[in-house]
Amino acid sequence: MYEPAANTLFLCPVFPSFYYVHKNCLTPKNPREQSNGESAFFYFTSRLQEPGLYLLDEPENSLSAVRQIELRDFLENAARFFGCQFVIATHSPFLLSMRGAKVYDLDAAPAAVKRWTQLPDIRAAHEFFEAHRDEFRSPDKK
Repeated sequence: MYEPAANTLFLCPVFPSFYYVHKNCLTPKNPREQSNGESAFFYFTSRLQEPGLYLLDEPENSLSAVRQIELRDFLENAARFFGCQFVIATHSPFLLSMRGAKVYDLDAAPAAVKRWTQLPDIRAAHEFFEAHRDEFRSPDKK
């Protein structure tokens, strides 16, 4: 199994000129040695070709919060530097927060463009974390 050091610089196999920093990533050669999330992350980051239009249906499934942030960063860079375009169906606040994203609320009637922070699911998550704010400030207390 291949274990790169933390903050290792990788050459993306599909974008020969695209380098990105991958923090604490395990990328075993054998897919059976990967978790479902690691396999999903590797799938997305190894299949993109510059430039292209990609339709992604809830790519955050199977990904931890940390991996969702890494995927967001990867997709942002693919759009910014390599002309990739994405249509993404997602509930992930991490993916919805992509710089330059145009977010449509398809639950609204009629569908409307909104800031990601205005979406009902994001508001519910925000309210949840606000209600538990003190628990984050004092992690040592039970």
